[in-house]
Amino acid sequence: MVSAKDFLLNILVSSALAVPAFAQTRVPHYPLDGLTTDEYWTVHDVLQQSGHMTDKTLVASLLLHEPVKDKVLIWKQGDPISREADVILEADGKTVEARVDIAARKLEFWKEVPGVQAPVTQSELDGMSDVVKSDPRVIAALKARGITDLSTVRCEPIPLTFKIFPEQADHRIGYGDCMDSHGAYHSWGRIVEGLYFVTDVTNAKVLSVIDRGAVPMPKGDIDFEETDATPSAGVKPLLVTQPLGPGYKIEDGEVVWQNWHFRFRLDPRVGAVLNLVRYQDGEKLRSVMYEGALSEMYVPYMHPDPGWNWRAFLDAGEFLLGGLIKPVGPDDCPAHAQYFTGIVPSDKGTPILEPQLACLFEHATDGPAWRHSEDGLISARPSRELVLRTAAVAGNYDYLMDWVFQQDGTIRVAVGATGIVETMGVKETAVQPMGDGPMKLEHGTLVARNLLAVNHDHYFSYRLDLDVDGPNNSFMIDHLVPEQISGQARKSIWAVDSSIAKTEKDAILDIDLRHPGMWHFINPARHGELGYPTGYEIMPGPTAVSFVSPDDPAQKEGAFSEHQMWVTPYNPDEIYAAGTYVTRNKEIDGLAEWTQANRSIENTDIVGWYTLGFHHVVRLEDWPIMPTLWHDFLIRPVNFFDKNPVLTLPHQP
Repeated sequence: MVSAKDFLLNILVSSALAVPAFAQTRVPHYPLDGLTTDEYWTVHDVLQQSGHMTDKTLVASLLLHEPVKDKVLIWKQGDPISREADVILEADGKTVEARVDIAARKLEFWKEVPGVQAPVTQSELDGMSDVVKSDPRVIAALKARGITDLSTVRCEPIPLTFKIFPEQADHRIGYGDCMDSHGAYHSWGRIVEGLYFVTDVTNAKVLSVIDRGAVPMPKGDIDFEETDATPSAGVKPLLVTQPLGPGYKIEDGEVVWQNWHFRFRLDPRVGAVLNLVRYQDGEKLRSVMYEGALSEMYVPYMHPDPGWNWRAFLDAGEFLLGGLIKPVGPDDCPAHAQYFTGIVPSDKGTPILEPQLACLFEHATDGPAWRHSEDGLISARPSRELVLRTAAVAGNYDYLMDWVFQQDGTIRVAVGATGIVETMGVKETAVQPMGDGPMKLEHGTLVARNLLAVNHDHYFSYRLDLDVDGPNNSFMIDHLVPEQISGQARKSIWAVDSSIAKTEKDAILDIDLRHPGMWHFINPARHGELGYPTGYEIMPGPTAVSFVSPDDPAQKEGAFSEHQMWVTPYNPDEIYAAGTYVTRNKEIDGLAEWTQANRSIENTDIVGWYTLGFHHVVRLEDWPIMPTLWHDFLIRPVNFFDKNPVLTLPHQP
């Protein structure tokens, strides 16, 4: 039994040894490390000195240009590190791509890209809000609704992912509405419904104002920031301490924990990017994944109203706004977590230091790594995990994004959706009780008087460049097929029918509970003791597939959501599931377009793309802020090891 004195001493020791925030390095240690402060300034200076920049030019994206994969794989400590940056700029309505050789301080190219639009910047949103609020038509419409104090009103023209207006061909067109945060800490749930506007962001003017009539302004309590933190009866302190420090170590950016080795950087567009994920198997350090990251998010709303049916967001590609991921805090991560600082670009390409953009921590799991009871003897081993966590914030929604390393060689990828559901103003103050008559189609849930939370979907595409025991892999599908038997009491069983996907179209797959299958990335040249090829599988968790019409213009942009699994040959230019530019006027880009070529994917360097998704019919319990809802999938070994890799775990986690 631990005395109160010893318990307090343990806490003090743990606090004294607490892991400090991991500072952003000034010098890259590895070719895939994130851009440093000095490198940002080099890119900024090269662009400013190029003669192309004007006072109106905005930096919409500034990212590391990854070196070619085969060069990274042969790089060793002490070798020179090639460093380049890719920049997307908004220049007087034109979209420009630039690349900067950082070491040479040289602009490699500056080229206009027709038919596409750069991601929206915060400067544009802030500036256009003032433009809209000064338009006489908007002022009159707000006054008719009793709103004359515009200091708490914000009007945002959101870029349109798909083409609606002809002006989109050569201008940045925004379509949006206004919110009034008067009396609240935030404006979500305070929409000025029925008033919409179309803006020309390029020329900073309002093209048209659509006033479909006033709808009562919702007045319900939406503030959750000051809610009491009241413990439930009987709750006692629950403390986790690591008095000897964490069980992992970080050397020159490489994380080593248990048998895992991996690197990561914090990318402004997609968040945490994992690289060179390897597993120490005895004397061999074996490759599992070259790179893994979120690729794109797609959130289409499901209301027929003209003010709503255009809302289909591709959040990672549209709204970088200084970085998709935002800081995590002490209520997001346990007290013993280590935090990591990152850098994101301003609209002018200058570096902004963002503390606590990620946290890393160990924790004991809720169950054993394995167990069996025989003749009264329980044999078991407890387990622990290592979690790398970031928080993506896309307007009203927050997503916790976890990469969870398990001791048995499994990686669990999890998304926890929380934040505020998006709402529209309506005339109704309550729903009618269900009767015997026909039910009307429902497009949302009334969460407060005059406030409807609209039905919608969430889809997350993960790009998984698995390199199982090396780059050359194949994609094997284990189909579970019925088999008839005769002459016995049983009539049928199921068996495994394995096949290798030869081309991309063979590997476009959906979860079908009536026709199940397992999706394996195997190395056909590497076999275990019993002859099986070494492999890793993508094991889906709860997920969803889009059933919006494929010819819907919004769905064409988010076409990756139509299937759970895609496999493509490695191509360094194919990084984002909906393409680099999600706001465009040309034909579709991304997975649905690339796989039309039906390229070979057998015994070569291949990349898996997994779609995690869920349909969201909002509950009253999701308002005014949504309890975190988790979805996940596993990347787990299949015949990668010759036996259970956690057989000899200790009896203490």
